[in-house]
Amino acid sequence: MPETRTDDSEEARIIFPRSLLELSMLKRHLEGRLTYSASGESITIVYFAKSTSVGPTSRYRIFQFLPILKENGIKCIVHPLFDEQYWRILEIQSSLRRVTAKMAYVVGRFLRRAWDVLTIGDADLVVIEGQLFPYMPALAERMLARLRYRVVIELDDAIYLTRGHRWKIPALLAMASGAIVGNEVLAQYARRYAAQVFVVPTVVDTQRFVPVQRGVRLIGAATEKPVTVVWIGLAYNLSYLNIVAPVLRELQDKGLIKFRVVCSRPPRLPGLMVEFRAWQLEQEVELLQDCHIGIMPLPNTEWAKGKCALKLLQYMSVGMATVASPVGVNREIISDGETGYLAVTEQDWRDRLAQLCQDAAFRERMGRAARKTVEERYSLHVWGPRLAKQYQEITGNAISSHVSDSVTQPLSRHN
Repeated sequence: MPETRTDDSEEARIIFPRSLLELSMLKRHLEGRLTYSASGESITIVYFAKSTSVGPTSRYRIFQFLPILKENGIKCIVHPLFDEQYWRILEIQSSLRRVTAKMAYVVGRFLRRAWDVLTIGDADLVVIEGQLFPYMPALAERMLARLRYRVVIELDDAIYLTRGHRWKIPALLAMASGAIVGNEVLAQYARRYAAQVFVVPTVVDTQRFVPVQRGVRLIGAATEKPVTVVWIGLAYNLSYLNIVAPVLRELQDKGLIKFRVVCSRPPRLPGLMVEFRAWQLEQEVELLQDCHIGIMPLPNTEWAKGKCALKLLQYMSVGMATVASPVGVNREIISDGETGYLAVTEQDWRDRLAQLCQDAAFRERMGRAARKTVEERYSLHVWGPRLAKQYQEITGNAISSHVSDSVTQPLSRHN
């Protein structure tokens, strides 16, 4: 039987299965909802992630939450689009080989994702990280919506600004039951199209990212060793280091700092000696713990404003002093002069970094205050139960609607 809604809105349209495939998927979905109602078993979420846990976005937006979700009675099945091979392909030096390998790989992974979508079966909630098929029409997402799956779109960057997504992302948000976003900048955009929007910041596991005792070093005439300044991130963000490179060169020439970069490949910064460390999941915490100052330079662009400041939270969680551009969520996370420094101009960067190099006691106090901020506001311990509760509230509405007499009421807008 088709689903009958009580009005003409997008949330209340009449849906007729257009094929035997859609009819079969709808049958499995409804049978599962009735089984849930009778048994009272835990809810099931199917999460379509961008990548396996090797990708930072998926690792911090879903994989680290899985144990907490399970503790709260939520079964979460994750289907990643890309695996470790994708990141290896991106590092191929030859453009021709890289493009050829990427095309063949993407075709294979798209076929696998199509199979995951077609065999989705029963789910109380479907969460899509960004989109199911990048740069492709939103046909699969529309099919899930037509088949009465409760779909939520998750965004942790301003993908809607990129080519091919200025129209697709609004369409996805409009057809979904709601959106989960990583910061208020993204929320302001999503509220223009989505029925309900929930802000869940990117957070870190403060039991994994922990401080270690650092030796207090006086910088100046009695210098023992230079302070280590660190930047961690993806290779396509290395260009942001050009913002602060002149200041780093000056401080390095004075013997005040060493500069470490943790990434998949080293940066090209002429005149600056870089201690390059290849990123590895097993060592990412260790590679930060012995550093003293973490930096996060950003341009003042709409794209940068949509970032969720993961590296900033990583620095702060290990008790490191930080200097960052006052762009986007950085302004919310850092209390300037207390839990970190905000720097706009080149002179700001010079003054802030020099002070932190020369005042070890202040640097340590700032690091402790930064750690406390993450523990209280941006930790997995705090946000894990909150996310579980959010999922339960969304699926609770979904389940009650599916086991009713097929008449559903749209969820209230959350602004």
